[in-house]
Amino acid sequence: MDSLWFKQFSVLLWKNFHLKMREMTTLIMEVLLIFLFFSWTLTVRNYTKKRLINATTFDSLPLKLPDFLVNTNLTYELVYVPSESDIAKRITEMVKNDLKFDFKVQGFPSEKSFENYIRSGNNSNPVLAAIIFDHNFESSDENLPLKVRNFFSCNKCWRGL
Repeated sequence: MDSLWFKQFSVLLWKNFHLKMREMTTLIMEVLLIFLFFSWTLTVRNYTKKRLINATTFDSLPLKLPDFLVNTNLTYELVYVPSESDIAKRITEMVKNDLKFDFKVQGFPSEKSFENYIRSGNNSNPVLAAIIFDHNFESSDENLPLKVRNFFSCNKCWRGL
């Protein structure tokens, strides 16, 4: 009886050893395949020709004023709201200087008064653009807020350009 038990135990150990060896062999093969593919990738990368592409540069486009602004006897207005703010006036003046065009700069105390000015239609100069700062300035020398909201609306004569 002891002999049978010993034979069964030895066969079980032998079987377990073979199973573990298979797992070990599989593990070794997986690691070797990883290194094989890694070295193959590096070798192929070293022997392939590299095409260096230079940075794409484009010619500059000429910046010119639209035709309705050139050779006109009208003086357009550049409007800003609120008129009590020095920073709003300075920004609007900077826009006027950067555009290098003869605008009349005009300020309004509120957006409502600017809308009434536009709706009345008796303004002598057409308004080309308006810069409206949606902020309640406490004093004239207060800086702009850090959070700025912008909205762009083009004039109907600009559509189709």
